[in-house]
Amino acid sequence: MDKAGKNERRQVVSWIKESPENLERFAALRAQYVFSGMPNKILPDRRQMVRQVVVNFALAGILPLLIVSGWLLISKNKAETRYADASHQVEVLKQQASSSVTYYANPGTKGLIMLPDSSIVRLNGASSLTVPSRFEADSRELFLSGEGYFEIRHFEDWPMNIHTSKGVIIKVLGTTFDLSAYDNDGEVKLTLIEGKVVVKEEKSGSERVIRPLQEIKVAAPQEDNEAPLLAKAEIKKANVQLNTAWVNGELIFNNTPMPEIVKQLERWYGVHVHVADPDILNYRLTATFTTESITRVLDLIRFSSMLQYDINGTEVFLRKDRR
Repeated sequence: MDKAGKNERRQVVSWIKESPENLERFAALRAQYVFSGMPNKILPDRRQMVRQVVVNFALAGILPLLIVSGWLLISKNKAETRYADASHQVEVLKQQASSSVTYYANPGTKGLIMLPDSSIVRLNGASSLTVPSRFEADSRELFLSGEGYFEIRHFEDWPMNIHTSKGVIIKVLGTTFDLSAYDNDGEVKLTLIEGKVVVKEEKSGSERVIRPLQEIKVAAPQEDNEAPLLAKAEIKKANVQLNTAWVNGELIFNNTPMPEIVKQLERWYGVHVHVADPDILNYRLTATFTTESITRVLDLIRFSSMLQYDINGTEVFLRKDRR
């Protein structure tokens, strides 16, 4: 189907709309095709993992990873929410309006999503992705709040536009990249793994082309009527390992300032960090974590930065060591 033209795609869409049975048949065939040839960039062996998920579900009644296809939601009108096994730190929630679906990965969780065109998106914690129930024939439109690792299927005449709250749009044909656009961050950051993307200012229409293994950070506007600072944004060689570490389950700090550490800890562990002394925000940390608990991470911060901490449920309090 990758080489299908616009007319062929319209014929397929028309056939899908004829009946719910055609819709389910298409979804099943498309999912079978995608998972049979899916590259192993996000997970070590996705086909093996899918088989193991089915076995686990049958034996224990537990679904550790929820993979959802937007095609299956077209005929549903009511909101729906599902939770995955929290012990695997993977959770995807979906809520559907009449014409779109919003997927949520709560703080402390990750999510894996299949889009209506069978592209794959991995959501980081505290992120959401809004997807139309069906993509239009001329373009594929998404809205991201947070961070996602995208593997977009290539269609020459079917571009994808990923919108962000910062007034920055990512124009894609088919490629792999990481996009971070959290509402409480002061920038949009894109790391391109392969392919080519165009970063565009929504208001001015100005564009910058990003090529493989490059990254760009675009400062968000300070006022609602201002445009992002795309023209002044630096394009440089990407630190792919650092920028995509979360996809492989790694939390990496590389001389990272404390305000950024606080935000990442909140997204990674689903906690709320309170900083008692403003001087703490001047601290920096270099460390790599994989399966460590929030307590182990805070212990390292305490030893390296001479801080004390208290935990009360999901509330974390950092203070300077007064001894």
